[in-house]
Amino acid sequence: MEKVPLTSAGVQQKLAKLYAKSDQELNVEANAFHQDFKLWVAQNFHLNENQLAYLNSLDERFVSQAAARGSYFMAHRLPITLNKMEAPALRSDGKDRGKLLNLNESSNSNFMPEEGYSNLEVLTFNITYFN
Repeated sequence: MEKVPLTSAGVQQKLAKLYAKSDQELNVEANAFHQDFKLWVAQNFHLNENQLAYLNSLDERFVSQAAARGSYFMAHRLPITLNKMEAPALRSDGKDRGKLLNLNESSNSNFMPEEGYSNLEVLTFNITYFN
């Protein structure tokens, strides 16, 4: 698949193409995401050297969780979003600001007699920076 920018819009563009695939094709992508999260991200998003280095430095516990939850959401065509803060300028000493990568999963179930049961699950990746 073609690479897209690692932005909120890029993630939505990638998901739109993935979710338009057949179930079998989508399952192949979801399995690839689960088997090698870092490789899948690198192959599907334009990353600069700093982003690639950060991706490769991720704690394997985070990678495992992101791979498992992301592949589930992908295989079931559930919403996945990226909230990415603009990177601030370098600190006065020339070093990068600290970065936090957060994975947030939410589920909202409702029941109304007129409309029945509904459930909305969303997986959100948040990238924020420290001062």
